[in-house]
Amino acid sequence: MKSRFAVALAAALLMSAPQFAVAQYMDLNTIISGIGDAHFLRSAERADGAAGLRVVRLSTLAGAAQSASRLHAATALKERDIRYLQSNLVINPLAMTAIRGAGVSLEQIVSADIAGDGGGVLYADDL
Repeated sequence: MKSRFAVALAAALLMSAPQFAVAQYMDLNTIISGIGDAHFLRSAERADGAAGLRVVRLSTLAGAAQSASRLHAATALKERDIRYLQSNLVINPLAMTAIRGAGVSLEQIVSADIAGDGGGVLYADDL
């Protein structure tokens, strides 16, 4: 009886696994090229109602040092889109708690990957 329960539980977890992987880390090149695109803007729209957010410092991603100049050029070019994201984050107390808890400022948040259910990742430029 216990083995059937274990098999059923394992099958249920495997079937729901794609839902657990919603907010995965993106690589730095994807973040840079995605600033201001449609996915970025959808995440910005969802930011005011987001919950379950975590903050990732861009310096922890592979290739960060080599891509720092590209990141700064992209953030300068897409400053308006980044400000839109930040303006949606500032009105969400949970997002602001996550940002402060990570030891970064709102101005350092340059990208987000926020799912429709409100979970996601905020990316902070600490390069």
